[in-house]
Amino acid sequence: MTYLHSLLTSLRSVRIRPRMRFGMLCVFALLAGSIFASEIQAQYFGFGKNRVQYSQFDWRFIQSEHFDVYYYDSKNYYLAEFTAKSLEAAYAQLRNDFRHELNDRISVIIYDSHTDFTQTNVVPLPVDAQGIGGVTDKMKNRITIPFMGHYGDYRQVLHHELVHAVFNDMYYGGTIQSIIQNNIQLVIPLWFEEGLAEYVSQGWDTDTDMFIRDAVINNRMPPIPQMRGFMAYRGGQAFWNYIAEEYGREKIGEILQNVRQRRSVEAGLRQSLGLNMQELSERFSDWLRRRYYPEVDIREDLRDIGNLLTTDSFRRAYNTSPAVSPNGERVAMISNARGFFDVVVLNARDGTKIKTLIKGEDNVDFEELNILRPNLSWSPDGRKITLSTRSGGSVDLAIVDYRSGNVQKVVFPDLDAIGSVSWSPDGTKIAFNGNRGPFTNIYVYDLEEDDFISVTNDVFSDWDPSWSPDSESILFASDRGPYTRINTFRTNNNVLLNPNLGQSDIYRIDLGSARATRLTSTPNWNETRPIMTRAGRLIYISDQNGIPNVYEMDLETRSSYPLTDLLTGVMQMSISADGRVLAVNSYNRGFVHIFTIMEPFERRKTEPLRNNHWAERRLQESHEQRVPAIGLANQMFSDDLERMDASIFMQQTSSIAQMIRDEQERVRIRREEEAAAAREE
Repeated sequence: MTYLHSLLTSLRSVRIRPRMRFGMLCVFALLAGSIFASEIQAQYFGFGKNRVQYSQFDWRFIQSEHFDVYYYDSKNYYLAEFTAKSLEAAYAQLRNDFRHELNDRISVIIYDSHTDFTQTNVVPLPVDAQGIGGVTDKMKNRITIPFMGHYGDYRQVLHHELVHAVFNDMYYGGTIQSIIQNNIQLVIPLWFEEGLAEYVSQGWDTDTDMFIRDAVINNRMPPIPQMRGFMAYRGGQAFWNYIAEEYGREKIGEILQNVRQRRSVEAGLRQSLGLNMQELSERFSDWLRRRYYPEVDIREDLRDIGNLLTTDSFRRAYNTSPAVSPNGERVAMISNARGFFDVVVLNARDGTKIKTLIKGEDNVDFEELNILRPNLSWSPDGRKITLSTRSGGSVDLAIVDYRSGNVQKVVFPDLDAIGSVSWSPDGTKIAFNGNRGPFTNIYVYDLEEDDFISVTNDVFSDWDPSWSPDSESILFASDRGPYTRINTFRTNNNVLLNPNLGQSDIYRIDLGSARATRLTSTPNWNETRPIMTRAGRLIYISDQNGIPNVYEMDLETRSSYPLTDLLTGVMQMSISADGRVLAVNSYNRGFVHIFTIMEPFERRKTEPLRNNHWAERRLQESHEQRVPAIGLANQMFSDDLERMDASIFMQQTSSIAQMIRDEQERVRIRREEEAAAAREE
């Protein structure tokens, strides 16, 4: 995905933001704030008229102080409100970071799913757009963006795209016409602008740390001027992180103003830092080597402890969604080795290609394979594979017979997107996360009843579902923090103010229950991808030490133990039913490869893993310090926070009152039974 779409950033007049978020992509609710005008029906908007249309969009808009947010359907008003509030908070940060005030209002067009986004005619998109997370059109300085089921990621991409709009306003006057009229010839390199957009919208993060670490230790880190493609995003983010750590965050604004005055990026950097580009690049490279080289001697290399499966034609491909067959003999994956994303099956021992099960993208039945989340799951007998796909304007579950290749499609017209999938051990159900408008929940499809239900039903983001061995409980990752009661927090909750936004823990819920159980509680790091073996052993991915590693949890004591101590880290994983074969994908010399680790439980560590630099820094600085917009949102929308606190208090009071009533009823029934027994005696 990433390598395929890095070329898109050179499309004239637009900035396209490719998505590269793993273990990660939250749904929540906003209260109407005083900065918003009343909802307005937009009768004459025609976004998307000249592109293939599967849906009719009923466009409307709301206005905040600096933004016009266009959305469709009343169900998405909540999403539009979240968008406007996120952008206002992001702009408040950028106004301080960049030392610039917008000259004009910014228009933002939002879609509630990537499926709808691909129908847009607002901006030119390539035929294969599934890796694109947002676009800023420099002709009209407007943003077009899909909601992809995770509010933490959505907030960050909004912030990222706003940087491009502010840059366009700041350096070019806001339009292409202004560039022509004023003969503006400033050329801003991709690494400079995209890297800054990444840095100011999320600070430093585990995914980027993993990518840069792989590049540095494998001597693949280019000089600053040569950072292109996806390296421009991650390498550029690393550059601005270097500036902030070495010179202070205030240096960002100084550099931008000097570039504006000198009309040259290199001249602006030289004036601010006293270094020419070669000197700056050498210092940056030395800084990175000092940070990452010491890791080599104290960590495990996947190439030493695992079997590399993606060799030969898969070596330079993007390989994702590893799924071990129940018997541990095969690994299915999604790969673009052919130039299109396909579902391919390999031998779990040596990586020998067994078959291509699905040819995707150039196949009308498999236009998109949802590559950003783990998206393959075997039936418990190993005879079928399920995955979520998009064909035309519909999202569906595809159930593919492994031997014959026959495909059964289950279409969900009421859902806007489907993410990760998981087949239950008893073979009768498939769990998946999906979104309906602005709400993302865990769903279960019953194969026998041909129907589906919502297991969670609120504004928080829930993803990565998997099953308990008895098929009666679902484990999942979520950013809901302490809010374990289901179907409670909806549009009465401004999720932008959720202190766990951008942080995830592991939860477990019994089918039919109104409350989930929180299995981890780690405000400073993330847990994702919970999986249980047939024997009930729970593993998950955690970046507790700054690097995503595989952990095992003892469910009786809730103690966790690392099974790996990797140099690079794990992005996604799958395990055989007996727990003897673990498949993971990870960065490997600039590409994403799949490895198998045999007998992973025998690798259990007895001591905690040593923290890397990023983990130590994360303990010292809050999320609000890394991304000031988070803290500014709490200040700007404090009225929402007060209403949420009052709502939570009322809900808690109601729950306590219900518990008292239930206990009183149990006492009454027990007394009646005792009285009846006494009469019989």
